Amino acid sequence: MCTNLLVIGASARALAASAGRLGLEVNAIDLFGDRDLRDVCSRVVQVSADAYPDDLPRIAAEFPAGPVVYTGGLESHVEVIEELSRTRLLLGNRPSAVRQVRDPSFIQEVARKNGCAYPLTFFTSSKVPRDGTFLRKPTASIGGLGIVPWKGLREEAVQGGEYWQQFVSGVPMSASLLVTREGVELLGVCRQLIGLNWCYAKQFRFCGAIQLSTSVFQQHVLNQLHHFAIDLSQRVNLAGLVGIDFILPRTPIQPRGQSPVILEVNPRPTATMELFERRTGRNQAGIHLASLGFQLPPEANLQQNRSKMYWGKAVLFANKSLAVSSSVERHLLKCSIHMQGWEFGWPMVSDLPCPGTIIQPGHPIVSVFGVAESPRRALRMLRLRASEVMQGL
Repeated sequence: MCTNLLVIGASARALAASAGRLGLEVNAIDLFGDRDLRDVCSRVVQVSADAYPDDLPRIAAEFPAGPVVYTGGLESHVEVIEELSRTRLLLGNRPSAVRQVRDPSFIQEVARKNGCAYPLTFFTSSKVPRDGTFLRKPTASIGGLGIVPWKGLREEAVQGGEYWQQFVSGVPMSASLLVTREGVELLGVCRQLIGLNWCYAKQFRFCGAIQLSTSVFQQHVLNQLHHFAIDLSQRVNLAGLVGIDFILPRTPIQPRGQSPVILEVNPRPTATMELFERRTGRNQAGIHLASLGFQLPPEANLQQNRSKMYWGKAVLFANKSLAVSSSVERHLLKCSIHMQGWEFGWPMVSDLPCPGTIIQPGHPIVSVFGVAESPRRALRMLRLRASEVMQGL
């Protein structure tokens, strides 16, 4: 049985750490090479932004033979996934499936067929209003990076393709699902944190999430999401962990009432799924790999240990250039160990940058976690934790 796994993506830490808890030998390639990623991996290669993602197959060839699993960002670069799959067992959705679910026209068709809404979308700017009611979105965006209100001005270069989508006012959400041969399981729903000032995040930038109880949703909303996910998975033969980003509009845009407005589908483990591992004890890497036919070590534990607590995560961004000195490192480690919630056995600060790293303005510094008896209290705790971390930098 092979217990060696290569994790590749923009950020590999969450999935690599989860795989390490299964007893697997893990290697990783990502953009950050964080300290806590290196702690759980046998070998880590930090790839430069200029070399990402084109150099990933070449770098992967330097690692021991074994399967590969991809995380966030690579779904926008199907050609890289294809190249990786030629030399390694791909433990993730196939390139053909990824290509389909990243096609806005296809997602619009499946969404509307299953009672969900989809924003008005254009693939050329010629007929798009220039009053900011539409957003220009790069097809290769990661975490909302590069999304701007469209006013007919190109303030920054766009790599790859782009499209224009009507802005929908509402609450940004994400649904986490596990797709197996037996069907589609809704693992949970999060409220996404987008462009928050206290995270120093730019407009439309993903900066975290708060777990919600499914009891707060109208049942028909959950049913529509479930039917959409089932239909989608059957059409393109999806498998493993899949995320759906959607908006719950403040004003219903369909005559029969509130329906989820589908934004995009992420056919791989997402940034919010580690929150469900913390809440339930279900190993996210384990259930993802097992659903794809990977044989886990005999000692791997996939049992649930459901807690009544709610977890939240905030990604903090640099508002100025930050040099990670030894004193900055000590501050971050101290915060992680002494913050309330450590008693649950999980670090409260993750994605720790290595000493000597220079973090540019607008780039992520760390991820901070909070846990409480309700989503509202978890969010309040996150704000306190974010302030504590940022004040010490």
